[in-house]
Amino acid sequence: PGKIYAFQVRARTAVGYGPYSGKMYFQALVEGERSEMVQDRLPLIVGSALGGLAFLVIAAIAILAIIFK
Repeated sequence: PGKIYAFQVRARTAVGYGPYSGKMYFQALVEGERSEMVQDRLPLIVGSALGGLAFLVIAAIAILAIIFK
């Protein structure tokens, strides 16, 4: 936890490999940060779940209306 990692990527095609990208640095979460991040994103997760549920309910109502019409 808390370590910094550097990544470089490159594409591979039928004609060979491309050049490497610039270095990208990422830091792993330290202990305790993960639970804080989940708490910060909880409203987004709940809102997304409710939006998906609302879509399913509206789709079910539309299908039932088409079938029983």
